[in-house]
Amino acid sequence: MGVQRAMLGHVVLNVRDLKKSERFYRDVLGMEVSGRNPVTKMSFLSFGAEHHDIALMELPAKAKRNGDGVPGLHHFCVYVASDKEVDDLYPVLKRKRVPVVSGPEILEVARNRSVSFLDPDGNRVEVASNRNKFKR
Repeated sequence: MGVQRAMLGHVVLNVRDLKKSERFYRDVLGMEVSGRNPVTKMSFLSFGAEHHDIALMELPAKAKRNGDGVPGLHHFCVYVASDKEVDDLYPVLKRKRVPVVSGPEILEVARNRSVSFLDPDGNRVEVASNRNKFKR
């Protein structure tokens, strides 16, 4: 039967440069650092409601991205409440020279507005509108 009601808890990304990636998620998505673990070389970032929505873990210098047991990631999605928020992010991405993969566009299947871009490690990040997630 599976899970009946669920939301994404958090995503942990393997990164090459912890400080660079932390700055990217702060500056582009407006996240706040909610914690750091210097022993495991991790940073935890939040949109405000949870302790962390994204965690970043710095890879050892010799680790290979698609090998040595480090799998790749196609993308993850962050929902926002309106199409305007998606559209307003686009000029920020361009100004910061963030590589945009697609959008802003209306997705064919889900019919929501979306923009996808790459973080400093090449992880694909999607920001999409989903009014239903924000209804109370």
